[in-house]
Amino acid sequence: MSSRCRWLIAVSLLGLTGAALAQDIPSNIPKRKPGLWEMQTSGMGGQAQTTKACLDADTDTAMYKMGTHMSGQMCSTFKIDVQGNKVITDAVCKINSPSGEVNMTSHSETNYQGDSAYSTQGHIKYDPAIMGHAEMTMTSSGHWIGQCAAGQKPGDMIMPNGQTFNIKDMPGH
Repeated sequence: MSSRCRWLIAVSLLGLTGAALAQDIPSNIPKRKPGLWEMQTSGMGGQAQTTKACLDADTDTAMYKMGTHMSGQMCSTFKIDVQGNKVITDAVCKINSPSGEVNMTSHSETNYQGDSAYSTQGHIKYDPAIMGHAEMTMTSSGHWIGQCAAGQKPGDMIMPNGQTFNIKDMPGH
């Protein structure tokens, strides 16, 4: 996968999740069950991308806080509304792309099925377009698949290309 494609994926995911986290974490935001999670994201014109993550309560909170830090620096407007098992987010952000500054507007709705699954539908608009994309509709879903594997520690993420890293080792964490 090219670095430009990875950049577009990261920006799109930020649009779906980061904006929701650009404020203090609401106390009633649904929590994910500790263990190994499998997450799929699609809508970038290619195949669905699958990532796995080993989570515990502290790592889940750390991921939210990392999103808070990242999007708080880029988003001028954001709104998060938690309605029981549904989280609705709207954001307006300025992001730096390889070809200059881009205005991004996003809306997403995430539905949680207890603490073991969720699904998100989102729509993102870019002005100017990024890599020929002025709009993008994305879906993502995640589900708990069991305990973390032997040797994994909370924060370990396995990317679609098989590369593993720990989010706790990322700058700003």
